[in-house]
Amino acid sequence: MNEAVLYEAKGAIAHVTLNRPEQMNAMNIELIDGLADAMEKARAPEIRAVVLKANGRCFCAGGDIRAFNRFLDEGKSIPAAMPDRLHEMVETMRNLEKPILASVQGPAAGAGAPLALACDLVVAAEEAIFNFAYARIGLTPDGSSTYFLPRHVGMKKATEIFMMLPTYTAKEAMELGLVNWVVPGAELASKTEAFARQLSEGPTAAFGRLKKLMNATYENTLHDQLAFETKLICDSSRTADFREGIKAFLGKRTPQFKGV
Repeated sequence: MNEAVLYEAKGAIAHVTLNRPEQMNAMNIELIDGLADAMEKARAPEIRAVVLKANGRCFCAGGDIRAFNRFLDEGKSIPAAMPDRLHEMVETMRNLEKPILASVQGPAAGAGAPLALACDLVVAAEEAIFNFAYARIGLTPDGSSTYFLPRHVGMKKATEIFMMLPTYTAKEAMELGLVNWVVPGAELASKTEAFARQLSEGPTAAFGRLKKLMNATYENTLHDQLAFETKLICDSSRTADFREGIKAFLGKRTPQFKGV
């Protein structure tokens, strides 16, 4: 893996860290490739939860403006391979059958904002801010922005965000449904670890099926979604974790899930 993204497995938790702090973790092809590689590594069966975080004061400033300027100097547009690779990685995140927790310590701008949205859960420091400022440099959104943002806030509000370029505090982002928890910056690391540990000790296979249900609800009819729920709850009832959950409930003890 390249140095733009660091990967470390700590027990059942994979820590994926954006590592271009001097460039505010702006996305270039190396960072995108590093993210894609890290998400593939997180498929390992011993991994039961993923934390996506960043080094430095900024979570991700979006696309690398200097790289864009080099394309202009060469008389080129942004190569399709760059957003395509990013989008493949987003699909990998959504299809990864284990929870992904974004830990946002500072600005999440441009493509950095949908990167957080593509995670299953988001914990943000009070100092974090969010904006989708593509139009500020004359670009249309990418990185799953136009897929997830309207589903979080509605079509009219999403259009306002894309066109009027507001910047939201972490608290405002939470009120919009873009963030799950806002914590003091000094507590972000410990809260992230606590949430990740809770996720990693959960019924991982059931969480994977839950992600499939959540992804499908955007497209399915009610009838189709109910049929999918039937299939997956029956599948889940054949797992060791379901047996453990029932035995623990009846025995009045905390379940010890194994993720299978």
